[in-house]
Amino acid sequence: MKTINTVAFLLILLASSCLVRGQARQTGIDTLVMKLGETFMNDQQAVGLSIGVYNNGEVSFYNFGTIEKGKAIQPTQNTVYEIGSVTKAFVSLILANAVIEKKVNLNDDIRKYLHGHYPNLEYAKKPITVEQLANTTSGLPNWLPATPKEITNAPADSSAFLRDRIYGSYTEKDFYTALRKVELDTIPGFKTRHSNAAAQLLTYILEKVYATSIDNLVKKYVLEPNKMDNTSFLASASNSKSLAMGYDGKGNKMPYFTTQYMKGVGGLNSTTADLMKFIKLQLDKKDDAISLTQKRSFDAGYYSIGLSWLKYKHDNGKHQVWTDGGTYGFVSYIVFYPEINSGVVLLSNIADDSTPGKLGNIAYQLFELMQRQ
Repeated sequence: MKTINTVAFLLILLASSCLVRGQARQTGIDTLVMKLGETFMNDQQAVGLSIGVYNNGEVSFYNFGTIEKGKAIQPTQNTVYEIGSVTKAFVSLILANAVIEKKVNLNDDIRKYLHGHYPNLEYAKKPITVEQLANTTSGLPNWLPATPKEITNAPADSSAFLRDRIYGSYTEKDFYTALRKVELDTIPGFKTRHSNAAAQLLTYILEKVYATSIDNLVKKYVLEPNKMDNTSFLASASNSKSLAMGYDGKGNKMPYFTTQYMKGVGGLNSTTADLMKFIKLQLDKKDDAISLTQKRSFDAGYYSIGLSWLKYKHDNGKHQVWTDGGTYGFVSYIVFYPEINSGVVLLSNIADDSTPGKLGNIAYQLFELMQRQ
């Protein structure tokens, strides 16, 4: 395992003759990551970036910038970032275990797990299934209750604070009240559409069938078995000394995601060190639950969808499987390549429209290099 930051990298260059032969292959990756990381940081709004690379058994970490503007504190592999919708991949792994344990069936009508009658949760006599909650084809809206005009009409730099306050006041009862008013406009399973509401409902269903919280389920099935000790729900500056500060594209400090109401949608916080362990878990071909989450459940055209994971086949036949996430001030990107036993984690504490694409580009260039080795 290696940890590399911008200062240490210069020392490595000066002392490269001391590297053992077994590390020679990784040196090309070191050079490329430093180049790509520094390019990312050249953006005047960039704050911090942490990268983890898993290359056929060897783990390396690279860190750039700072955990908070005005502080000369560089991130490390143990710096905590919000990971947003990457949370959904953890929840889907709980779903896969529930299927294996025969607590749920992916083809079940979701109304089997709801109290009361929901005649509105079908279209053309086709109901929403459990699987469709996890593969973005349920047809449910993105937010429940729907985003109020107070948020949509607010300036961009204040809407995050409003959403945090308003949705932070909602309860599970509010969710089901809004769910009864949903009007589907397409057959479930017919097309993909991002839906935080679907992920939230899946969380409630899993909590019901297991009779415990999503916190406990993620700990039991993912965090504790894999020793992911720095991953948790709803971290804040008061309970995590290693938590980075998040910013929007204008450099404004953003609120942390501390909304209990939607923690199963995007409430996890993690580190590159922990997410490297998550990458290794995804590459375990003997794990039935992992295999189920990656199994194609919907063909979206040039890519397919599993349970929260997206999958693309390159022209050379190699696959990439990825997910990403964003909160008010953070963007995350996780990708792995089964055929070459490799993967990349990128965590940033700057969230603007261009950040996801930049992180994806870094990962792609690393893939191009790793597959040639």
